Amino acid sequence: MEIEQIKLNGDERLIDALKSKGYTDIPSNVILDKTLTGIGATYAELHSCRNSIIIEPNVPVIVGKAAKNSDWLAVYSDTTVAQIKKYLKRTDVKYKKILTTPEGFKKVRKAADKSYSLIQETYFCLFDECEKLTQDCDYRASILQPVYDFFDFKEKAFVSATPLEMSRPAFEEQGFRKLKIVPQYDYRKDLHLIVTSSYERTVREEFQRLKDSPCVCIFLNSVTGINELVNSLHLEGESRIFCSEEGGGKLKDAGFTNAVSSIDYPLAKYNFFTSRFYSAVDIELNVKPDILILTNLNNAVYTTVDPYTEAIQIQGRFRRMFEDKQTFNSLTHITNTRDLGALSREELDKQIDEYKITYQSLIERYDKTTNSARKTSLKQQLKQICEDYLLDERLNIDYFGIDNKYNEERVKSYYQSGEKLYAAYEATKFFRVNYEERQEIIGEDDIFRIKKAPNEKERIRIFATKLIQLNEQCKENPSIDKQFFLKLLHDSCDFADLIIEAYEVIPFDLKKQAVWNCCNKKKLEIALKDQKNENKRFSPEVLRDIESSFRPYIGDNIAKEETKKMFTDIYSRHYILHNETGITAKVNQQTICEYFEATPQNKKKPNEWKIKCMLPQYAALVN
Repeated sequence: MEIEQIKLNGDERLIDALKSKGYTDIPSNVILDKTLTGIGATYAELHSCRNSIIIEPNVPVIVGKAAKNSDWLAVYSDTTVAQIKKYLKRTDVKYKKILTTPEGFKKVRKAADKSYSLIQETYFCLFDECEKLTQDCDYRASILQPVYDFFDFKEKAFVSATPLEMSRPAFEEQGFRKLKIVPQYDYRKDLHLIVTSSYERTVREEFQRLKDSPCVCIFLNSVTGINELVNSLHLEGESRIFCSEEGGGKLKDAGFTNAVSSIDYPLAKYNFFTSRFYSAVDIELNVKPDILILTNLNNAVYTTVDPYTEAIQIQGRFRRMFEDKQTFNSLTHITNTRDLGALSREELDKQIDEYKITYQSLIERYDKTTNSARKTSLKQQLKQICEDYLLDERLNIDYFGIDNKYNEERVKSYYQSGEKLYAAYEATKFFRVNYEERQEIIGEDDIFRIKKAPNEKERIRIFATKLIQLNEQCKENPSIDKQFFLKLLHDSCDFADLIIEAYEVIPFDLKKQAVWNCCNKKKLEIALKDQKNENKRFSPEVLRDIESSFRPYIGDNIAKEETKKMFTDIYSRHYILHNETGITAKVNQQTICEYFEATPQNKKKPNEWKIKCMLPQYAALVN
């Protein structure tokens, strides 16, 4: 895609920068990458001398902007088709300005009725915060409802300060290009990134640090997580929660009444926002706030925040510039880390290719058949094989759904470690990052994951992983109080003694990897008994008995069957058993080779072994 760079000077708004390049308004067939929030893209369109339909991802921004001018119409769930028809007929409004949610767009189309094609010819369609199409379509398929209509407009544009790459062929087919705004000044923001293994403790410490702040704005995409924080920190009387109506209903059921679905003032000392308030909404304050972004992967994976989009958008909600030229006091992101199983781009490429191959085969059969029953069956197969959001309502490949997949795995990959998340923040070139690790050998989050593990297998895997890390760090730093951390682990699991003993007995090497990764409690008990028996077979006591029993045959021959009988007797004397059955450990004619250098003598019957000597590593233990 062709990219045109447009310089933005410190005293300019977006429209000024566009005019410097000869554009009177936002041009058509562009993806306008503003780089900065709050430089007036929607403002420019709302004040342009043309009819406009502006699609905004969420209701709060629509209500907020439309409230500023009675000549502008907000279209969302409460707006009726009749109200839109009435607005379209108004002769006193020279340039119509319709602000709509993606879901509200169909009401505009219905209200326009037969004149809809005229609207597509004469209205400019602007899709604001366009990255939301990619980010939200997996759980909000309705956000894509206007997409086909959008590309049918004669004049249209996508806009955002944080657009994502989009693969839909229509962009290339219609000759879209990117306009990249390039500020000619240092616009970076200071951000404190805290990566912790004790999320709750770190959050409590941060709230203590901010106790004298006039206003704290907390961005956390979990109503449950917000409710837990409000209760645990006793903030009920000095907090407000901004979330969807559905989320507000859940909070009211939990006894919290101060939850609203749109911005209204005054704000409280502590203000919580879910993801619908991460972008587009203007938060106007008379005091400089402290901004806190929270990610708790123990409770909800969807609390991840993308440094390239959401983090930039969050800080951009605050528009008032104070005397020090700053819009906030501090910006902090607190997160824990976890391996979320992110797929690499190459792995996802293969997965998507398989989807496309299967899709192509089924859709060709679907298009060819005239039998309604077969069509129904093929349609069901299409939806079963391709996840719903990889197919659109017309059974075409949904490229925003595919983009969503890549975006989701990209963001998940950042949270594998603090270093990866820090690198992502640095790579945005938007933040000056102060990176702080508050990682403990075994933190609150580790204990939480062990206790809340979905099954014994996962509990054992996490527990053993922490044991390995503890032992490695104790080797590097002998001053670590190993017993303290062992007690923390011990208290996290009701069969901790078994895991700790198994870890000490069963080598954590490639041969035993499957034992640790794939076993439940019962299998671990069996593996431990097997390993104990294996260890006992080569204990000094047993080795001395073996050496003594076979000493008369050193340098001589002995029947193979006789060696088998001798080892059976020795194992029986020392209670070396075969797993949990109580049967003496299995032996065969080859067992002798595990202890002695011996060569087979098979020229005559019965077959014999010629014993040379005991293996050196065991002879040293006997002598």
